[in-house]
Amino acid sequence: MGDIYRSIYDKLEKVGVFSVNQYAVIEKPPYLPLCIDRLSSDVYALSQNPVIDGVVVADPDMVIRVIHQNRTAEPLSYQDRSARREVYPEPGRVDLRAKNELAEHLDRWLSDLLSKGYIRMQ
Repeated sequence: MGDIYRSIYDKLEKVGVFSVNQYAVIEKPPYLPLCIDRLSSDVYALSQNPVIDGVVVADPDMVIRVIHQNRTAEPLSYQDRSARREVYPEPGRVDLRAKNELAEHLDRWLSDLLSKGYIRMQ
């Protein structure tokens, strides 16, 4: 299971997330655009924003922390139109179930994005 964090890092690198200095959008019609926000030097947010009933909704929206020296990345939070989950709900506490489930979800989502051609060109 430990390798999933390396897999996530490698896929983020392939998508081109680490080349984003502030904000970028990858468009792959007919699919939803992928929005990439660099929140800090080691934290990024990825989201796809469908319009539902005339309102733009982040679904999904994931915040991810990267550790470049280890070539690993882990999800910190997940949000969609029905729920929000936090891996670290408060200082010193880890929701291991959320951490494991969100890591698996993020790994699958990144695989799906790559299979659809979501790769940022500089």
